[in-house]
Amino acid sequence: MTLVQQLPRCSDFDVILAGGAMPAFRVLLPERVCADGKAIHPGAAHVVPGVWEATARGMVGRVRPCDDAEVTVAITCRETEIAVDLGVRNKTAHAFSHITVDICAGVNHLPGTPDWCNRDFIPSEPLDRAAQGRYWYETATPHGLKALTAEGWVRLHPRPDDPDAAHVPPYSFVLSPRADRFAAAVSSHDGGCLFFQAWDAPCYSSGPFPGNACTHLQPIAAMHLRPGQEVTIRGLIGIFEGTREALARRIIGFREGRMSLGAA
Repeated sequence: MTLVQQLPRCSDFDVILAGGAMPAFRVLLPERVCADGKAIHPGAAHVVPGVWEATARGMVGRVRPCDDAEVTVAITCRETEIAVDLGVRNKTAHAFSHITVDICAGVNHLPGTPDWCNRDFIPSEPLDRAAQGRYWYETATPHGLKALTAEGWVRLHPRPDDPDAAHVPPYSFVLSPRADRFAAAVSSHDGGCLFFQAWDAPCYSSGPFPGNACTHLQPIAAMHLRPGQEVTIRGLIGIFEGTREALARRIIGFREGRMSLGAA
């Protein structure tokens, strides 16, 4: 597996699976850090350069998206997924409340260097962000994108029976009212595999939008974070070959600690 930082020293990764010629997925770790529902830094966190070093099986980095917070990211490469330890440190003299991190994970990078998309999920659309975003909203996700809750899988599309992208803003980002999700997964075009992200913290989810082919979860990193305190959450992001039910069992095992992040 290969991790590609298209923006040098930034927490924006294209992930190429072993034996692959092009990336299988992209992940922003994170896109933003929020407290009480508002970003605590200007702009996007994943475009801020940090200090990174290679490890035996991945990368470790430290990023300061603003003076108020520091983010640490440790990535371990597995066969078809990455394991992530993501930490947030409060660098202020006051406490933060209800700290969340917005994780964007997608199946394309448009524009990119080079442009690419995972054809298992977007089989025929041109390498154009708008065209692929429409396909994502209208075809791939109405019944194929779901979040995992304690009660099972729930659909995330806001209009699954009328998924017309013409009626929706390109980036209509609306969070679920409750943080009762802990994974999101979308099925491939042929149903043979799933692209997923999962976290060991309760998450808000966002439905799809036609601006890009991506999924969003917002794990709650901590309800309170004292000055100088750091909290770390764990995640898995990748491609799963199997049924949605089998993926659910795997994710539940990971959350309950039966699956080591360092395992091959």
